[in-house]
Formats: sequence, structure tokens, C-alpha cells
Amino acid sequence: MNGKWYGWLIAAVLVGALVLGAGWFLGQATARGFSPIAGMMGSRWPGGSVAGGTGMMGGYGSGGSGMMGGYGYSGNSQASPLTIDEAQQAVEATLSAWGYSELKVGEVMIFDNGAYAEVENPGTGTGAFEVLVDPITRSVFLEYGPAMMWNVEYGMMGGRTRGMVGGMMGGGFRSQPTPFDPATAKVSASEAVDIAQRYLDEYSPGLRADEAADVFPGYYTLHTLDDGKVVSMLSVNAYTGQVWYHTWHGGFIEMSDVDS
Repeated sequence: MNGKWYGWLIAAVLVGALVLGAGWFLGQATARGFSPIAGMMGSRWPGGSVAGGTGMMGGYGSGGSGMMGGYGYSGNSQASPLTIDEAQQAVEATLSAWGYSELKVGEVMIFDNGAYAEVENPGTGTGAFEVLVDPITRSVFLEYGPAMMWNVEYGMMGGRTRGMVGGMMGGGFRSQPTPFDPATAKVSASEAVDIAQRYLDEYSPGLRADEAADVFPGYYTLHTLDDGKVVSMLSVNAYTGQVWYHTWHGGFIEMSDVDS
């Protein structure tokens, strides 16, 4: 009987220690401006501490080891980059296959790890979502990070999910979406530029945020510049001001706006 009582006492002490430890961690994290949820997603809050870049989403550009695992690039860094025309054709074919006849390809960018493209909604005059193109298979998929997690119309939680995201979340339309209205955003496009620059000043001194922020449902995406030249991109949440740097692209090669 005494032995059983002693075992329960030890268990209670261990549970208490874990609870106290977790409480201390959360308290310290909050005091430093760190969001545990942001850390899990590999993103950061303006003015907060580093929250990691390979959380639940894995290693991003090469099929990482996180929740999303091998979703994405084939991982062959020796692959020859696609041309802008090749990337555009791949995205156009995928939009047709997904049934997005109302959308069109916007800006296309070529990086070492693959191609990136903005998909635009002519009806709203804003972006719809962002995609990546594998340089070997030419498969097109929704971009990691903000396009998946923050896009309130076409992301994992949106009602317009089709294609890869639609398959992951059960396929097709899951609900009647409410179109994103930039007027309801708590962060404006100009404020997003300021937030992006403060973030870069703290974490990547010397880089500049582009003065133009592209609007997507629930967030903004901006180019990051080094001595006036594009090096990558980052996104700013339109409701929270949270910043998510695009760490998966690799080295920038070229870009073209297909509207030009």
C-alpha cells in the first residue's frame, strides 16, 4: 500500500514539474514577443524573436521533414532552371486542369530551386494565390507558407480549394467563400511595406522591402531587394502584421511580368 502511494506521489511531482516548466516557457516566450504558434509554422511576428524556419511545414524548398514532408520540389538542386515561358505554360495548364478559367498567370520568377508565379483574379484586380513549379517534373503546386496558411479564399482553410490543396483537404469546394475585401484588413498595403522593412532591418540588415506590395486574400507579398536587385520575397499578414520570409526559393535568376 505504501509502495503504491509512493508511486502516485512521484507521478504527481513529475506532472507538476512539467506543468510548471511549460508555464515558465510560455511566459518567457510571451515576454520576448515570441509566438509558439508562429514558431510551429516557421514565421515571425514584427519585433519578436526568431521563431524558426523549418517547423510543421518542413524544410520548404526541398521536401523537408516537417508535417508537409515531401510535398513540393523534387529536391534535385542540379536541375536546369525552367525558362519563364516554360513556367508560364505549366501554370496555365494547371489552372485549366483545376478549373480556374477565371484566373490568369501574372508575374513569373525563376529561382535556383524552381519557378514561382502569381495567379491573378482579373475580376478583383488583385492576386488570387501563389504557386511553385518543379524544374524537373514541371508539376505546379500551391506555394508553401502564406499561400497555404494565410490565404482566406484559396488556402488550406479557404472555400475555393481545388487541385493539390483541394485533394489534401477533401477536394473541391468545401464551403461558400467570402471574397477577401482589402478594406476589411487591419494592415494596409503601405503599412505592410513599413512592417516588412522593420523586419528586414532587424533580421537581415542591408536588405530593403520593395515599395509595392501585391495583395492576396488575407496577406501581402513583397520583393526583398539587395542594392536594388531582387533576392527573394516575404509576406505580411493583412490581419495580424505577422511576417513570413520565403526561405525556399534559392538564388534569384530572372523575372518577368507576363502583362508587360
